[in-house]
Amino acid sequence: MAAPGKTSNPPAADEVVLDLDTGIRDLVQALVRKDEEQYEAEFVHLLARVRDLVERKLRMEGTKTDTRDFLGELLFTRMRRGMHLFLKSEDQVRPLRAAEWVMGVLFSVTTLSEFAKAFDQALLRSEQNAKDFNFAGRTDFISVEEVLQMLASGKHLGCLSLEKGDNRLDIFLKDGRIYFLDPHHMIRRVLPGDSMRYREIPETAITEAEQRRAKEGTPILLALEEKGVFRREELREIMRQFGKEVLFDFMRESEPYAFYYRKLTALPPFAETHDLRLGVTSLLLEGSKLVDDWKQMLSAFPDPDAPIEPKADMFVRMGDVALNVMEIKLLSQINGDTSPRALVNGLGLPLYDVYQLLLKLSRDGILAAPGGDRALSGITLSVEESMQEAFAALDANDDAEQRRSAIDRVFGDEAEPQDDAKTSALDRVLGAAEKPGGGADLLDLLRKGKKG
Repeated sequence: MAAPGKTSNPPAADEVVLDLDTGIRDLVQALVRKDEEQYEAEFVHLLARVRDLVERKLRMEGTKTDTRDFLGELLFTRMRRGMHLFLKSEDQVRPLRAAEWVMGVLFSVTTLSEFAKAFDQALLRSEQNAKDFNFAGRTDFISVEEVLQMLASGKHLGCLSLEKGDNRLDIFLKDGRIYFLDPHHMIRRVLPGDSMRYREIPETAITEAEQRRAKEGTPILLALEEKGVFRREELREIMRQFGKEVLFDFMRESEPYAFYYRKLTALPPFAETHDLRLGVTSLLLEGSKLVDDWKQMLSAFPDPDAPIEPKADMFVRMGDVALNVMEIKLLSQINGDTSPRALVNGLGLPLYDVYQLLLKLSRDGILAAPGGDRALSGITLSVEESMQEAFAALDANDDAEQRRSAIDRVFGDEAEPQDDAKTSALDRVLGAAEKPGGGADLLDLLRKGKKG
């Protein structure tokens, strides 16, 4: 009977409310009193997947979004199944739509509780036999260069892992040198070539190789070699190049990142088989030079996320310059909002290489460098160009010495060395004056390296 002062609801509305109430109670009972065997089977499957997720996290082989993706998949499948069963059991769908938000909350809470229980069990079991890293830290406390020098000088056998927001690199060390560099993400798709041709790795092949790296632990470049992207005879050199680039990318990182070292009793078979034979000292020297070059590049283009601005007479200047394929491709992607970082994916090149292209085009008067012409003029050459200039200086010195020797033989005596010869072109390239007693040894070493 209706309460005093209240009007009774229409019969049709009462029936809808009763049907809705009955359906909700039936669904809740089905959730709480679900079949025990079915529940156990689903929970065992869930527990196995969560245990695999935790183990990959402990091995530092998972990605940062693994847990989020897994939880999202779990929530979606549970809610979809529940809503399907709920709506399937009722004839009138429209009134039930009003209850979907309520039912979504019920399913979410149930699923989160189930996930939390499985995750806690897997984590507790993994902690019983977990092996901690020998040491770990961040580069705001100690630099990765110092860590590598320490491990190399002690001739430690193990793996140093560097991890930042968009990549991870595993460095396998043995006998004081680097045996293998294993990046988890490729920062280059295009291999260096001549001015009119280049070789590009298919993006789908890289995606598949990176997924295989996350699931099976197979290094990306080995997976690409198995797919026929690389030839076996060129694999070691490509591994050296791609691995060094990722290491230098970490060394140029301005934000602190984490590193972990774990001692190994033996290197993985792929590291032993494909020994890259990289010396730590020479690698750090090369990386230090590239870091200095990078800082100078930033003086011309300080913000990698700022739009690139072409010069007003861009097309006129393009007609006066012989552009290669990558430069033409870069210019075709400038639309007013394109930044240097945005060109990385479009060109398939590391940000360092993109900056080199931007600097060349700016020097040719095609693009406008935010740092101005003074910043462009103050940027030194790259390592390869510096060595080429050094060898050219050596050749010039050798030719001058041969001419002086020929004159001395003609006149029968040796001419006194001139004062300005003490500072040769090579010394200007290396940025230091010749030290007494030490310049000849350095020249001899460079000459031997050139001949070798």
